[in-house]
Amino acid sequence: MTLSGILLLGGFVLLAAFMVMRILPTLLALPIMAAWIAFIAGVPFFDWLSEIMVKGAFRLSAPIVLVVFGAMFARIIQKTGISDAIIKKAAELSGDQPIAIAALMTAATAFIFLGMSGLGAVIMIGSIAIPIMTGAGIAAIDAVILILLGMLTGSALNFAGAATGIGIFGAEAVLRYIVPGAIVSVTITCAYIALNIPRGKNAGASAITLMKNFILAVLSVPGSLISVIGKLFSKKKATLIKKKETLPSAALISPILPLVVIGVLNFTVGLGNTADGKVDPIAAAVLGFVVASFYAAILVRPSQAINLFTGSIVDGIKDVAGVIFLFMGIGMLVTATTQKAAIDILNPLFVAVMPNTFYGVLLLFTVLAPAALYRGPFNMYGMGTGIAAILTSLNVLPATALYGMFSGVGYLQAIADPTNSHNTWLSGFAGVDATSVMKRILPYAWGGCVLMMIFVAVLQ
Repeated sequence: MTLSGILLLGGFVLLAAFMVMRILPTLLALPIMAAWIAFIAGVPFFDWLSEIMVKGAFRLSAPIVLVVFGAMFARIIQKTGISDAIIKKAAELSGDQPIAIAALMTAATAFIFLGMSGLGAVIMIGSIAIPIMTGAGIAAIDAVILILLGMLTGSALNFAGAATGIGIFGAEAVLRYIVPGAIVSVTITCAYIALNIPRGKNAGASAITLMKNFILAVLSVPGSLISVIGKLFSKKKATLIKKKETLPSAALISPILPLVVIGVLNFTVGLGNTADGKVDPIAAAVLGFVVASFYAAILVRPSQAINLFTGSIVDGIKDVAGVIFLFMGIGMLVTATTQKAAIDILNPLFVAVMPNTFYGVLLLFTVLAPAALYRGPFNMYGMGTGIAAILTSLNVLPATALYGMFSGVGYLQAIADPTNSHNTWLSGFAGVDATSVMKRILPYAWGGCVLMMIFVAVLQ
């Protein structure tokens, strides 16, 4: 290992440690990492300033646009009361059965997160859904985990939430794993509901009984969802929304409309390279958010639709201002790692430590998946971004495979990491310890990681 390699890696690890210890925020750490790599690689100052600092900041411009429009849509969903109505409608339809309430609250959360993201959405949903679940006899820690699982499932199909992956790995990689990601999320969610929610009534149940409950829960959830959708469009007047204006039932499908638009474009024109006559996936997602936003605004507040739309743009940008700068930092880091001088230094290092086979790397990610916790090296909101960018620039594995692997370990980061703001808030609101939540959900999150790695092996 050369002196340049030691200095580059040492600076990277030091900055990553500062992120883990919260000495240095990720917003600043990523641009500093990019500057450090450029300095060690011998990139001239003015080249760093123009090529990495400025052009690098614009490298993820398309994902940034996607995040902004996604945030705008999330604001409209919130301001129109659609998200609040979905949660309350699910509670009404589930009756007083704990397992039905658990399934429908989780499904409603997932449905809302098709169009929303961020801590604000978690607070809004959690403050409504957790009291409903605990009031039905569901343990507070289980209520927290069900919100996290619902968030995970909805986010798996939320194209705006995949903007980081698009920026590093490309839209093709993200599209390949959207459906598998949702399948994995639904699977571990059903497993958690089946093996934990009935426990209060079946504390002494045998393994066979628990397995029976699991199978019944898995089979009943789709039926419950179909029933909910049918009742949502029934002619019976809604009584849950006690406002001057009744929320139209048709507005409740708003969160899924961006996916519908993307699906229609994919089926009719095709998603891919515009040079081939197809629609760029990010452009398709942006169109979906715009169509869904106008649909919700016009349907719920027709006289205020324009003001609602423009106000949501401003508020949405405020909500994701930090994310935008984070993406700028990621762009700088990706640009720095793709400099030829940097690749010449980094390549020998990763060749020395990475397994030399596809399945070796797959096994490494699976076994070391907990390294995504506590802002560790696999955490895409910490130093994992840098590692992903480096591995992609070195062409160690196809970008699609790397994205699938990072998505797999991402299950642990997304729902088990006690340093997540949403984990911290939900745990505090419910009066449980965030570390206890992590310990309880970790086997399911790790199981989801294993399932995703199987998908990666099959799809590659």
